[in-house]
Amino acid sequence: MEDKIKLRKQIRHVIAETSDSELAANSEQICQHLARNANLLDRMKTIAVYAAHKNEVSLSKLHQLLPQHQLLYPLCHDAGRLSYHHIINPNTLIPGMMGILEPHQDNHPEFAVNSIDLFLCPGLAFTLGGHRLGQGGGYYDRILSQKNAASRVIGVCTQQQVLDEIPYELHDIKMGYLLTERGLQKVI
Repeated sequence: MEDKIKLRKQIRHVIAETSDSELAANSEQICQHLARNANLLDRMKTIAVYAAHKNEVSLSKLHQLLPQHQLLYPLCHDAGRLSYHHIINPNTLIPGMMGILEPHQDNHPEFAVNSIDLFLCPGLAFTLGGHRLGQGGGYYDRILSQKNAASRVIGVCTQQQVLDEIPYELHDIKMGYLLTERGLQKVI
């Protein structure tokens, strides 16, 4: 656990050094790479995304690039639970837990986790083997442990966040793919 805390601090420092323009360019490339991947998206109708917080990769461009898909955003609840809600316009998101933009549960329909085809997950760091280092709350590990076996899970980050190894535990959910500004790749 101490190794994870130390690595989180190091990665946050590295990410903070990224300029806003570089992050915006990387975010644009990442969205374009996903949108061009017709083989993956062909069967995927519901996509769980997230609202970028601080220095995370922004996926907001996907609303323009993937108008035929339903984009679902997470809502944080007490006790570390996430629910996903359909959002047509990201401008309708409101500040929620920790200032992260979220759906208003009364205005946006909730989707059952097992009906989601594709999950795009933020993280502080990932490995080419699919391990993810999150912020430490366990929200994504809990929700992803409930998904159906047919759904895909993609870790989203910039290339500087891809490390050779990170500490992980048995309950940590592995990604099936990584998506960076260099493109989409299946984990090894």
